[in-house]
Amino acid sequence: MKKHILFLFILFLVSCVSGNKKNAQESNADTEKPVTLIFAGDVMHHLPQMYASYVSKTNSLNYTPCFQFIKPYVQSADFAFCNFETNLGGKPYTGYPQFSAPDELLFALKDCGFDVMQIANNHILDRGRKGLECTIQKTKEHGMYSVGAYIDENQRNTEYPPIFNLKGVKIAILNYTYGTNGLPIKYPNLVNTTDSIQIIKDIYFASQQKVDLIIALMHWGWEYQLKSDKIQHNWADFLVSNGVDLIIGSHPHVVQEVDFKPHNEKSVPIFYSLGNFISNQRERYRNGGILAKIEISLETKEISTVSYIPFYVYKGYLNNLRQYYLIPTQKFIDNPSNFSIPKNDSLELIDFHNTIKKKLYNIEIAL
Repeated sequence: MKKHILFLFILFLVSCVSGNKKNAQESNADTEKPVTLIFAGDVMHHLPQMYASYVSKTNSLNYTPCFQFIKPYVQSADFAFCNFETNLGGKPYTGYPQFSAPDELLFALKDCGFDVMQIANNHILDRGRKGLECTIQKTKEHGMYSVGAYIDENQRNTEYPPIFNLKGVKIAILNYTYGTNGLPIKYPNLVNTTDSIQIIKDIYFASQQKVDLIIALMHWGWEYQLKSDKIQHNWADFLVSNGVDLIIGSHPHVVQEVDFKPHNEKSVPIFYSLGNFISNQRERYRNGGILAKIEISLETKEISTVSYIPFYVYKGYLNNLRQYYLIPTQKFIDNPSNFSIPKNDSLELIDFHNTIKKKLYNIEIAL
């Protein structure tokens, strides 16, 4: 009973702030539009990204230029999610294999329009208890949500799964990881791992709250594999059969296929991997990713549209500033003169776009 009372209180608070991207005086036209969700893939933090973000005049870090071209897509959503595949463990800041990112990266993601950091992934314990707890606390301090890892059992019991009320549509968010790179989860911290019994309990609890949709954010699969594997398929079947309405995958660092599984007269979308959101990985297939765009009908409170936005991560100069820029590939193809990037990068961008378009033949690019 205690969990339910606290949970409903949290749900009330979330409902009050869930319109944070909309003007308080929404027009009737806005309220009639479907709920729009945006999901981004792996937010990596390799040290060259930090060096590129250094501003010598102010002796500070600024990651916001990276996201200037992708920002309109993220901010247009009612709610936006990304896989924060690092942690805020403080100095010394580090890259692969054990990450610790500056707080400025979180600031830039918030400025870009993200609301929820999914942190059940294999790098959340790279800085141990400190990294996990600081990531949770700093995310909350900046008016954002984290999901998937918790300071203690009490926090998980009162905050998981989070339920967001968006224009009257109640959405529960689940987040699990296959593991934590062998690093132990030390008491009292908790990280959601792919435990079938616990997942069933979480789905049941969400369904008891009369939610309209249950979304599972899964950290799974093998790195750099261009197609999903049997283990991912088995977990997808398990989740769908137990009532999950949408699955978004992360971790492989490349885009994998999108599938639709029928269940109870519905078709459940599965994005097996969105690829990298931002990273220093420059190899083919790893130098870009997609945003998944999901629209939910206000009338039926079911998923009505599934689409995606492909983008390329350009590492180089724009307007005399060397940085990592996320360039929507369709925007570039439509108006290449708007992006003064070298020919080699242009060719890589077009190759990435065509490869992803062929792979995701069964869904449309969002306009």
